[in-house]
This record gives sequence, structure tokens and C-alpha cells, in this order.
Amino acid sequence: MIVRREGEGKTVAVDYFIDIWHIKTRNGGTEWDKAKVIFEGYVGSINGVTQLSTGRIVLPFAEWLPDRKTGPPCGANVVTCVYSDDGGDTWHKSPSELTAPTYTDFNGSGYGACEPCVIELKDGRVYMLARTDAGCLYESYSPDGAAWEPLRPTEFLGTDAPAGFLRIPDGRILVFWNGCEKPPRVNGAGVYGGRDALHAAISDDECRSWHGYREVYRDPTRNNTPPETGDRGTAYPYPYAAPHGKVIVMTGQGPANGMLVFDPNWLLETHREDDFSGGLDGWSVFKHFGEVKHWWQDRVQSPVLVELPDARGGKVLHVRRPDDKAGDGAVWNFPMGRKGVLTLRVLLREGFGGAAVSLMDRFFDPTDPNGEHEAVFSLPIRPDGHISVNEVIKVGDWHTLRIQWDAPGRTAVVYVDEEARVYLPRSYREPRGINYLRMRSTAPEVDAAGMYIDYVTVDVSD
Repeated sequence: MIVRREGEGKTVAVDYFIDIWHIKTRNGGTEWDKAKVIFEGYVGSINGVTQLSTGRIVLPFAEWLPDRKTGPPCGANVVTCVYSDDGGDTWHKSPSELTAPTYTDFNGSGYGACEPCVIELKDGRVYMLARTDAGCLYESYSPDGAAWEPLRPTEFLGTDAPAGFLRIPDGRILVFWNGCEKPPRVNGAGVYGGRDALHAAISDDECRSWHGYREVYRDPTRNNTPPETGDRGTAYPYPYAAPHGKVIVMTGQGPANGMLVFDPNWLLETHREDDFSGGLDGWSVFKHFGEVKHWWQDRVQSPVLVELPDARGGKVLHVRRPDDKAGDGAVWNFPMGRKGVLTLRVLLREGFGGAAVSLMDRFFDPTDPNGEHEAVFSLPIRPDGHISVNEVIKVGDWHTLRIQWDAPGRTAVVYVDEEARVYLPRSYREPRGINYLRMRSTAPEVDAAGMYIDYVTVDVSD
């Protein structure tokens, strides 16, 4: 991509452009053709090019249309592609112009559908995922990589950031995306976010079903004061097959830029646990606070670890409201399951000010008060220990809470010390499953006591 300006060169797609150029190599890279422009206009980030089994080269992108504004109904972008059937000597533009909805007061750009990625399926069709402002990735299918069906929503919930595909040598397909809910605006001002974790899922049936939905990379700076300008976080994944069945992913922006290596079979695990003996690296524990300016708001770590000799790992997580900022919050990811059992050992300390324990189907900012409303299941714990009108957790004693859920069956049962005590109502949404624990102090004022969490375990089934 090469920037082109005409006149003052300040207005996108009017006198400021980013064109697509192509250059071809011959004879094993020893000779190069002259570079040539293959699309003139304004395009956003390009997330890869694919050569189909037919030989056709497909380059998907988003074109910014000068006669459309950002925001509703569908932003300024249309998703399309250029393709070549002669090894890149000549190129043609797809007739398809794909859009996705945008919404009033969206906490983001309002660009609409953009930054698509594609992969060829075994039946010859081409599958596309596109970044949107609509709360999830959108998908389209094409019989040939040139003509595309209208975009439609997928089960990949998350922020407005692009995805990435990889077919591994055994034929399975991986997808990477930011399965993170955007934080809300603050007094009308936009807040940057939604890229704190990169997720991955794996399919063994050509993208019809997916498993995993696990965090493969967390922004190492997520709990600290963010940079005041520029993009940041874990977005823009570029995956590659590595030796010995492993996968390499280059991803991230700003201080979160990084590379990770993992075994894709890890996505199929059904158990996870944490006793905090290894610290909080596996958790996101930040809270936003202070003034919002130019899409920036400060962050600070909220809950902390406390040494406790009788704890399973020697430390416990202390969730409270230590000052006049929002109450502490913590989120923890595990393999997604439509059914499962989550167990945690908790102690409500004397003076406890209230909390909520929620099961989620996506990453949610730890202290966003909308989290409980958007949860698949949520257990409120009142300051006096009540978890329902008639059921109470005794303050000052350790208790084992076990939440057994069945998302398709719309049920979740809370056991306290092995006794079924509460049957939770479920949200009206139809979730793919559950892959997050979220705990938040709901204390209305300073609560120095809070609650301790000794350990967490989860077992899921799909």
C-alpha cells in the first residue's frame, strides 16, 4: 500500500488515498517486474492474500467511499477484493460491496465492515471474516473468491478488530480474534479498549463449528497506565505453522507487540485451574479511572494478592473497594463449554461490601458495571452474605462455591459446600457457551474488607 495525496491531501478518499500496489518476482526471486498499482482509492489495513487451489489470487480489503460518513447506518467502508487469474499480471475488482451495521454512540470509529481475511475451504468455497462495529465478526461465503454473499453476524463476539486464519498441516483451521467487549463511553467521551486479549478457536469441520475460545495472548501492559496516543493491545494477528505441530503468531500494537508459540491441541483442553501461586499473569485485573481525553483513560491494577499460609497456593486474591475509585474486578478465561462446573473457595471478610460472581461468553472489562447485566449467569452476593432472598453465605468463614451450568438448558445451579442453594436465571441471549469467570466488588462505598478467593477450577464439556 502506498499513500497518494492530491492538492492538500487531508480528506480521506477525496484527496488523500492509500492505493494497493503489486510487484512480481520471477526466477526464484532473482528478477523483479516493475511495481504497478492494482487498486486506486483509500484502503485500510490488509490482512493477507490467498491463492486458491484454482490458481486464482484473492486480495480482500475495505474501500472507503467518499460519499459516505462514518457511523450509522453502515459506516464509510465496503468490503470487497481484487483477484488475479494469471499469477498477478492482471487484476480485476470484485462486483461485491459488503457492509455491516454501525450504531449511534458506538464507542469506536464507526467505520463499518473492514479489514477482512479469507481462507479456502476443502469444497472450493472461500470463507471470509470481517471486522465490524456490530459487536462481533461478520462472515461471508464465495464460490470463487470474486462474488460474495452479504455479510452476516457470527458467534465470534468481540471488539472492532480484525481476525486471522491458519490451516495447519493436519487440515484443521485456526482463527484468531479479539473476543473482548468494548468498554462503555464515559459521559459521552470515547474510551480506547477491547484489545486486551487475543483469542483462538479451532475447527475440524471446515469452519462450521469451533472449539477453544481461549486467550492465547494477553497484553502484558493491560493493568498499567496506557500510552496516551496510538493504537495498542493484542490486535492484528498473523499466524504461521511452525515445526513439530506448533503455531507461531505475530500480533499486537504499541507496547503489546509480541510473538507467541503454542500447540493448537491446547485449545481442546477441558480443564483449567489457578491457585494464585504463580501470580496474576493469567488474569486481567485493571480498572479505568479519571478523566477521559482523546480516547484515553488511565488504568490501575485493582485486586491484589495477599499472603495466606493456609491457602492452597499460599496466596489469595483480595477483591474489594479500597478507595473512591470503582470496586475491584478480575476476569479469567477458560476453554469454552456449553456445559460445565466452576468451583471457587471464597471468604467474605467482616465488613464485606458486596460482590458479583458472573459467568461470561466473552472478555468484559473487569470493573464495567454493565458486566453483570450482560453475563450469561450472575450470582450477586449482598454485604450480609445473602445470595438470594433466603440463602446466606456466612461472613467470616471459608466456603466452597460450585456453579454447575447448562447453557442450552438455560440452567445454572449454585452449590454452597456441596448443597444446592440457588438456581440462577439466565440472560435472554443464546450464548455459544461460557468461557469466562468475572468477579467484581459491588460495594457502594469504600470496602477495605472485601472477599478472598483461594483457588478456582473449571471443567467444561461441549
